[in-house]
Amino acid sequence: MTHIGASVDFDGTLTCEEDLTIEGKLTGNIHLRDATLTIAQPALLEADIRAARVVVHGTVTGSISAGQRIELAPSAKVTGDLSAIQVVIAEGAQFNGRVDMGRRTIAAKVAQYKAANA
Repeated sequence: MTHIGASVDFDGTLTCEEDLTIEGKLTGNIHLRDATLTIAQPALLEADIRAARVVVHGTVTGSISAGQRIELAPSAKVTGDLSAIQVVIAEGAQFNGRVDMGRRTIAAKVAQYKAANA
């Protein structure tokens, strides 16, 4: 598992093939292949996110697409669209956007991502 601490300020595209926890600030894009992204409570992300599973405790501005599951914890603040087979929004989470849980839409997005990165 990889950990990005609270003092890190990253700008760009982050690609990873293992579980990742982010506590710092990130602007850009995040792509995790078959792994879980955990966005800790102090984290501030302005990014489009693609991962197998995403758990949000912090703040995200941007779209989140997961092949399996997106979970917004009570401390989460998300502005952007969510796309996953399973979406869980805990009581207290702040969310402004659309939710797409259609298997065909998600499969099309995964195929498009794989084709672009082949």
